[in-house]
Order: sequence, then C-alpha cells, then structure tokens
Amino acid sequence: MLPFQPVALEDKQKVDVCLTQQNYRICEHCFTDLFIWKDHYDTQICFWEDFLFIKMKTFPEQRTLYLAPIGSGDIKKALLAMEQDAHERGVDFALCCIPEPMIAQIEAAMPGYFIIQDYPDGADYIYSAEKLMTLSGKKLQSKRNFVNRFQKTYAGRWSYEELTDANKQEAFDFHLHWCETGDNCPNGTMYSGETCAVSLALNNSEALGMKGGILRLDGAVIAFTMGCPVSADTYVVQLEKAEASIAGAYPMINQQFAQHNFAGYTYVNREDDLGLEGLRKAKLSYHPVMMGKKFMAVKA
Repeated sequence: MLPFQPVALEDKQKVDVCLTQQNYRICEHCFTDLFIWKDHYDTQICFWEDFLFIKMKTFPEQRTLYLAPIGSGDIKKALLAMEQDAHERGVDFALCCIPEPMIAQIEAAMPGYFIIQDYPDGADYIYSAEKLMTLSGKKLQSKRNFVNRFQKTYAGRWSYEELTDANKQEAFDFHLHWCETGDNCPNGTMYSGETCAVSLALNNSEALGMKGGILRLDGAVIAFTMGCPVSADTYVVQLEKAEASIAGAYPMINQQFAQHNFAGYTYVNREDDLGLEGLRKAKLSYHPVMMGKKFMAVKA
C-alpha cells in the first residue's frame, strides 16, 4: 500500500508546490481546505514520484475516494498506482473532484478505462473579485440595497474588524450559536465536523495563510468569515456565517471581507452548495462568472 498519512501543517509547503502546478481554482486544490476538513473526511495524502495523491472518505457513507493525481509526470502510471493501493485496501477504486480540464488528459492516457460523470452538487461558484467588492451593476442591485439599508438602519452601531487572536474566541462562540439556532443552521443541527473545521481554521490561521473578518452590531458579533488564496489570481472563502435574523448581515460581511482582502485578485471561489437548495439559491444570487466543475470516475 502507498504510505498515506493524515494531512498535517508541516506538509503545507510541499503540498502547495504540487497544487500550484495547475490553476484549476477548485477548493480541493487548496491546502487550507484539505487541512481544516481533514478529520471530517479522514483526508490523507502521500507523495509519489512527482505527484501528490489525496484520498478521503465521504460523509456519512464513509466511502473511500481518491482525487485525481496532482502534479507532473506519467498520469497513467500514477492512476495505476492509486488503483493498486485501492485494491490492497480492499476498496473500489473511484476518483472524485476531477477538474474539467483534466478529463481530456485522463482519457488520452487511458482511453475508455473510466466512466466519467459530472457531479453538479460539488461544483464551486467562482465570482469576479471586483464585483464582490463593489456590488456594481444591475444584477447585484438587490445586494447593494441590502448593504445600504443595513448601513442606514444601524448607522453608528455596526463595525467591521480583522479576525485576530484577541477576538477569535468570540468568532468561535458565534459559530456555536449559529449551529444551535434554527434560523441559521438547517434543522438546528450541530455539525461536529464543521465545528472541528472552524476550530482548526481559527487556531491555525497564520500557518494556513488565512485572513478573517468579524461584523459587530452594538458590540456583539453577528457574522464572521475566513479565507485564503488558492492561486495567484483566485481567493477562496472557506467559512462564512451570519445571523440570519438580521437583514443584510450576510451581504455586509461578504462585501466588507471582499473590500479588505480581494484587491489584486481576479476571482473568488465561494465553494459548492452541498446540494442544498437554499445555499444554491444564495450562491446564484451573486451571479458567478464561472463554475468550478468537478467530475467523478469509476472503472468502466
């Protein structure tokens, strides 16, 4: 079997070298995403020749999946090495999160070997950084209205600040509140995996290269968000939570974080919608300029 190990902070530099060889802009090609969700998805990695191999398990089914090899070299040889690893572990060999541009590469190397299918629920929503900062144009009129109304209604009562060690506990406490409140979290469910991801992000933000922001109203936290670059032209927002009962809280934290962090970037990846209709509607309302499509593959 290949020497897979749980992803660790000390792997970041070596992983980043592999991830930056292609700019697919998808969140699974960001070390931060791999790290903060490592416990939820049992994410493990290994380095093989000039490739990074990643495997994880679906939740809650616990099905083992491999990401397509990331790096350079003989992709057929790499895929066969992954398949052999799956065989030795006694699991079916299946690939996930294949970026659309990689399909032709895989087919050229191993024609007809895989059945490749689209996975629409996993597609990332990718936006214009400039549009998220300015909310300009007719399509984003409703977002501008929410922001303007919030600023007018709560003039002198709201503030935005950078997320730091001094206020990260408040952000975590707000996350717990968010999970426990039915208006915020679907069915009022406490998602332990998400809580673990938030904790890892808050406690390792500097090592991960993450930035964060907090929105306050009358001194109390009503929203927070965190993100980091995935490539030279693309920023990823991994976490965003706001008080749903306060109109405009989500658009405000979204735009404030954009204005403080997106200068110099062309695109912003706000990740997928998990197949949730409400989340899909919210992400579409910001009018993505492209989708980071991902595909699944099994042996034909």
